[in-house]
Amino acid sequence: HGINNKIFFPIDENNSEYKNLLDAKKTFFGDKEYDFTLMYNSRNIRRKSTSDMLAAFKLFLDKLPKEKADKCSIILHTQPVDEHGTDLYAVRDMLFTEEQCSQIYFSDQRLPSPHINLLYNLSDAVILLSSNEGWGLSLTEGMMCGKMIIANVTGGMQDQMRFVDKKGK
Repeated sequence: HGINNKIFFPIDENNSEYKNLLDAKKTFFGDKEYDFTLMYNSRNIRRKSTSDMLAAFKLFLDKLPKEKADKCSIILHTQPVDEHGTDLYAVRDMLFTEEQCSQIYFSDQRLPSPHINLLYNLSDAVILLSSNEGWGLSLTEGMMCGKMIIANVTGGMQDQMRFVDKKGK
């Protein structure tokens, strides 16, 4: 799972891609400013547990004071409705208030890798809660962009989280 560090990398104000990052931020969020943005980049299929991830995000928001919860968002780069997954619009509308729904952003178009890099760089962390996952490529791409990852202990995702026992193994 080699990742090209010329495609997936952190972008800061000294990087030539910084203007593109600001443009992407404006396109996604308009004039809204967020303190924390979570990124999900995977298929909307049952084993990816996408609706469970949205439920977890709702619980996260509910644990925060309203003024902090209002400054959180999530980007889902996936098909919002998939015959092998679920209707994420329906899940969103069922779980979240109308105001909170405006903090959930869908990106459902196929994008070239440099655009995906921009999405990772708009985010603070990447999440993948698959019930069965050989590796979890989006987690690796996110780490290449300097982002923290949130995953469960399944398959190759646990290897990326680098659990180490007391003996360093």
